[in-house]
Amino acid sequence: MALTNTQVKNAKPKDKQYRLTDQGGLSLIVRPTGSKAWKYDYRLGGKRLTHTIGTYPETSLAEARDAHTAARRLAKTGANPTTIKNQGAGSSILFSTRCKAWLSKQNLAEPTRKDLVQRIEKNLYPYMDSKCLTNYTTRDLFKIIEKMTNRGARETAFRMAGILRKVFNEAFILGDIEANPASGLTELIPIPDIKTKSNFGHITSVDDFKILLQQIYKPDPDRDTAVTLALKLMPLVFLRPKNIRFMKWAYIDFDEALMTIPKEAMKMGKELKVPLANQALAILNEAHKHTGELEYVFMSTIGIGKNKPIGESATTNAIRRMIDPRTGKAFGTGFMTSHGFRHTASTMLNELEYPADAIELQMAHVTQNIVRSTYNKAELMPLRTNMMTKWADYIDNLLNNPYSHFPSN
Repeated sequence: MALTNTQVKNAKPKDKQYRLTDQGGLSLIVRPTGSKAWKYDYRLGGKRLTHTIGTYPETSLAEARDAHTAARRLAKTGANPTTIKNQGAGSSILFSTRCKAWLSKQNLAEPTRKDLVQRIEKNLYPYMDSKCLTNYTTRDLFKIIEKMTNRGARETAFRMAGILRKVFNEAFILGDIEANPASGLTELIPIPDIKTKSNFGHITSVDDFKILLQQIYKPDPDRDTAVTLALKLMPLVFLRPKNIRFMKWAYIDFDEALMTIPKEAMKMGKELKVPLANQALAILNEAHKHTGELEYVFMSTIGIGKNKPIGESATTNAIRRMIDPRTGKAFGTGFMTSHGFRHTASTMLNELEYPADAIELQMAHVTQNIVRSTYNKAELMPLRTNMMTKWADYIDNLLNNPYSHFPSN
């Protein structure tokens, strides 16, 4: 029995997807989300296929029937109506267009948005806009994800696979594609060997730390100045790499020797105050000569990313390329990452028996006990300031004194 306009309009979502049949293979799919899509089921070359006509109410019942009639004529001639549709108006649908539309609807903190956009622009747009969004298969998408896993950026691969799934799911709901080719993409990403897996490669050996610091401070004309300055600051402030990349001059109070990162820019959504030792202030003063008139502290000075915050892998890649004077070879993967400075500082400061509360608070780790957290904020700033100062002095000694010892608390 043919559908009526009233039936189509009044079709309500249920716990599971269901269909209302019209005639000749045309039906209305009603999804649990409330979206409705016109589908035409047919057979071609012995295979059962489904052609998406459009969504309701954008496509009315009468319009769906007209499109259905045209699709049936194509199928009778042996042509695939979906292919014909994609070669026509649909051929202009680009992933970047849909992805930007999806991004515009996300409620993200500005630093998080900028970080995400930068990752997408680097890892997806250059490969995804080579053909129409509707023509991608799961295998096509996995080849793009493999570009990330092959260079060791597994976390980025997972994030980008998630973005692909969400953007293609929107295209599926709108009726542009028959199925989401990215729905199981994360399951295809290989699991690393547990024997070699590292929780953010980091250093616990004083000798290794000393060698690394010396290589960071060693002049290298091929290294971006912004990357060198960021690497010099990282061991002194214990910040996550993203907070280094998107550090703003507005956060820095040179007179008070204090950096205040607003809650909107922090992973845990809580404001963080970072005492700045004289050594950290000196690095920031040097950076101010290059970017003091700009918004961000560490803006790239070379390459395609010039005048943008340094890339997500810039500091870690710089460490990998540094030469270990003990072996004459590059440090390579697994020796140290930019995130690893946090682990190194935490390990060494705990060995020095600095109060765990002071260390954890400086690392911006969330304290579960609310009363204790309030106490930390009110009482531990002098201790944290003293700890950061002595830690900076110790790093200075590592760079300049071969017989340096851990600072005493």
